[in-house]
Amino acid sequence: MQTMKPSERATEPAAEQTGNTLDRPAGGSADIQPTKQAGKTAGRPAGRLATKPVRERLLDSADALLFAHGVISTPVDRILKDAQASPPSLYSHFGNKEGLIAAALRRRLHIWTGVWDTEIAAADCPKERALALWDALTTYQGEHMTERWCAFSGTAAATEHPSAQLQAVLDEETQLLRTRLLAVAREITGEDSRAEALASALMVAYTGTMALMLREDYPTAIAEGRASAQALIEAFAGA
Repeated sequence: MQTMKPSERATEPAAEQTGNTLDRPAGGSADIQPTKQAGKTAGRPAGRLATKPVRERLLDSADALLFAHGVISTPVDRILKDAQASPPSLYSHFGNKEGLIAAALRRRLHIWTGVWDTEIAAADCPKERALALWDALTTYQGEHMTERWCAFSGTAAATEHPSAQLQAVLDEETQLLRTRLLAVAREITGEDSRAEALASALMVAYTGTMALMLREDYPTAIAEGRASAQALIEAFAGA
C-alpha cells in the first residue's frame, strides 16, 4: 500500500555452495541504489547480468526470488546462482542473508514511495489524495511487483525474530503509511480525534486489500479495497 553503489568485478563466478549463510555475522552497507524495474532480472542472459555491478545483481535477484518464493524457503545458493555472484560478495555488501533482505526491502520502499508521491501529486483534493494510496498500488503492481502480495507483510510474517536493521525498514514502511494517512485524514475531517479514527480505518482497508490479493486477482482486490476506502472517507466527511 518509498546511495552508494560499490564497484566489484562484474565477471565474478557464480557460487555453487555457500554453507550456512544465516549464521554469518551481520555487516556491510544497507544503502540502496534504486532501479526502474526492481525484481525483474531473474532469467536474464548472462551477458546482460554481467554489465551490472555485483551488488545490484544481488539486489535484483533477491527481489525477484525472496518475495515471490518466500524469504525463508529461498536458499542463498539460489540467489547467488541467479545473480552470478560469489558468497564473499554477499557478505561484503550485506553481511548475511537478512542484511540482503533488509536492503532489498529498503530499495522497494524507495521505489514505492516515489510511485505514491506521483499519485498524490496528481490528486486534486484531500479525498483523492487519500485514495491515491490505492492508485499507487495499481501502478506499482503493474510496473514493479513480482510477489503475490506485500513484500513487507510477507517478510514480517515469515521472520519471527528480525534483526535490528530488518525491523527498522519494516517499521519505516509502517510509519510511512500511518503518517501519510493521518495527514490526509486531518485534511478531510479537520479534527484530530476523528482524523485518527479515519486514518486507522484506512490503514485497515489498505492492509485488507493486500491480504485480499492472496485470494483474488490483483485488479479485483485493489478495486474492492479502494471502494471500501472511499466509503470510509465519505462516511467521515459527511459526519
